[in-house]
Amino acid sequence: MKIYKLIVILLLSGVFSASQIHFAFAQKQLSAILQKEVDDNLAKAKSMESTGDFSQAGYFYNSVATIQWMNGIPKEAIANFQKVIGVYERIGNRNAIKNSYNNIGMVYTDMGDFQNALINFEKCLAETRSTGKKAEIVSSLINIANTHSQATNYDKAIASLDEAINIARELNDTKLLRNIYSLLAADYEKMGNTEKSAEYFALYTTITRKIQKEEIQKKEAETKMIVNEAQNKVQVAESQKQQTQIALEEKKEILDKTEKNLQKTEEISNIQKTKIVELNREREFQNIVIRNQQLIRNIFIAIIIGVLAFSVLLVFSLYNKKKANTLLSKQNDEITEQRDMIEQQGMGLVKAMVQIEKQNFDITSSINYAQQIQEALLPTEENLKNILADSFVFFKPRDVVSGDFYWFTGYSGKNGTNEKTRRHHIKLNNIPDDESGFIITAVDCTGHGVPGAFMSMIGFNLLETLSRSGIVKPNEMLNELHKSIRYLLKQNKSDNRDGMDMAICLIKDNGTSLEYAGAKNPLVYITNGEIHHIKGDPVPVGGIQKEAKREFKLHTINIASPTYFYIYSDGYTDQFGEFEDTRFSSQQLKKLLLEIHLLPMAEQKEILNQKIVSWMGKNKQLDDIIVIGFKLGGKTIELS
Repeated sequence: MKIYKLIVILLLSGVFSASQIHFAFAQKQLSAILQKEVDDNLAKAKSMESTGDFSQAGYFYNSVATIQWMNGIPKEAIANFQKVIGVYERIGNRNAIKNSYNNIGMVYTDMGDFQNALINFEKCLAETRSTGKKAEIVSSLINIANTHSQATNYDKAIASLDEAINIARELNDTKLLRNIYSLLAADYEKMGNTEKSAEYFALYTTITRKIQKEEIQKKEAETKMIVNEAQNKVQVAESQKQQTQIALEEKKEILDKTEKNLQKTEEISNIQKTKIVELNREREFQNIVIRNQQLIRNIFIAIIIGVLAFSVLLVFSLYNKKKANTLLSKQNDEITEQRDMIEQQGMGLVKAMVQIEKQNFDITSSINYAQQIQEALLPTEENLKNILADSFVFFKPRDVVSGDFYWFTGYSGKNGTNEKTRRHHIKLNNIPDDESGFIITAVDCTGHGVPGAFMSMIGFNLLETLSRSGIVKPNEMLNELHKSIRYLLKQNKSDNRDGMDMAICLIKDNGTSLEYAGAKNPLVYITNGEIHHIKGDPVPVGGIQKEAKREFKLHTINIASPTYFYIYSDGYTDQFGEFEDTRFSSQQLKKLLLEIHLLPMAEQKEILNQKIVSWMGKNKQLDDIIVIGFKLGGKTIELS
């Protein structure tokens, strides 16, 4: 639980940091340079507005508002954003109007004015809905949810996020879904609904892994494409090399033919020389020598040009091949490095999963052991029946351990008679020897699960301590419990607001009278077919104390005929139904108790269990449940 709470807190810290920074710099003075820029833009905006160029006027008003917002002058920024809306209304630029409402909402959020922030975010949402752009609708809903969350309106925040998640699913936008899941996990955690928070955190983790997997697959595809391109370049280079070799072979064939032609020319030349010698041996011989020299020179020039061309082609081919090989080698190194990095990340994920599984096992084992301790502390229903034969305890924790608990004890004077019936009583010095009584209470601590269980142990020990010190009046017990909890949890110096709702009953005079005091939790009793409901005081034990002194009221009931008493926490009445989107309600519980009160107490307990299970259906149990019932009157109870 601690791990995912830490992750959710880290994810959300970025959402609120910007607002905190702006708020810290609220209402500052602009520097001379920025003030000049603001004045110039305001002058331009008014000039453009006067000439009818509302688009440019809106641009300059928006620039002024943005400078003021970013430099800690929120009120003037809001005024100029509203001017932006005014000029754009005249030309129907809905997109700019939508953005301005969003900006105003952000400024009010920075100022901590969540009510005005919500008004402007709702206007932004209305504009966005008119465009039909679903991604922008989701962003607006997330802004509204964040504002509700900062204002601690978690139900409204969750409602906005539920709508956002439906649209995000239509868009199949995994990153939007991941962000919404993280916000839902945080809001449910703040509401104390750790089970729902864990459910959305699991969705957040799953979709995060999916995104990471898709990014890895994308990276592998890109790597494969790079390799294919490199291989294609190598193939092109090889093809160019082959073409060069073919061209060289063709040149060689031309040179061979030229050489053969030269041989033929030389033969013809020799024949001609012979004839010329006969005509003009000296003169013609010189001419033939000159022509032969020119011909040889030209042939050598042609050969040199051909060799140079071949050399250039060969060097160019080798250069391209070397360049391609270098690129391919570099890409292979990158692929190897990426593969090693992916393998390391995979090993890291495996180690993390093993560690998480071990932590989950350790946490589960600790909670199960805590359950055994809590069960050992609570008195048994059989012990209650030894004193009140017609009684039941319906106890249904939401989690393994419970924030609700019950407690009862008997007490009597130190030297009283009838030791057999009072052998388990607390012996008190501050009451008469012949006085005795029986105290029973149903308690609902702040939270449930492990945090609630810790509070229940504090409450249990305080009740034991107070009763053994001689404080047995229900209202006095509540007064002292309130002081003790505020002292133990240092609530006068810290932000801790934990406390308890409880109903305490004291049965006296061998069951002919009952005293009751309640901190929010009520007492319901039925006599002669008529149901009565006594509300507890509207304040808890512990938590915030605004009044100078907290004192609880005592109620006394005289019992002349058979009377059925019931005390309970709000876990039963606040449970939502599967087929009705409403709570079970206190009114419905009282109606049910009136219908079944004449049945044996064991049957009443079974009916209460069947009714709430049927009501919940497939829904999750929202809170711990405790209902205690007992009957007085009709026969004397041996308390003394």
